[in-house]
Amino acid sequence: MPGNDDELSSDYTEQNYTDVDTNNAVRVGQTADDTKFAIHQFKDYAGAESSVTLIADLQSDYAPSASTVYLQIYNYDTTAWVTVDSDDATGADTDFELRADIADLTNYKDGGIITSRIYQENA
Repeated sequence: MPGNDDELSSDYTEQNYTDVDTNNAVRVGQTADDTKFAIHQFKDYAGAESSVTLIADLQSDYAPSASTVYLQIYNYDTTAWVTVDSDDATGADTDFELRADIADLTNYKDGGIITSRIYQENA
């Protein structure tokens, strides 16, 4: 599991970005074998904004009740990922939402960029 905010090895296509930019139930798939994590990572320009709301409309074919799904934001001050929401109750193939209101972005921006990720261990 990456401990920093480096780019992941799986890049999104332009269509993937379009798909996740709108809450329209269009999903971007991610696979993980038995020893891996399924991770979606996002870098967004927050500029001078002092707060942000992160919202992810999700679905997993591996039930969060069997393996928790996490929403995290990267703290550039401590160089660590911070869990801001999670789901450990939803069943497989069921829509659910992760959401977090980050009131102070002081430690979460680098050059105006914030980095967040959603992950689930394929355990």
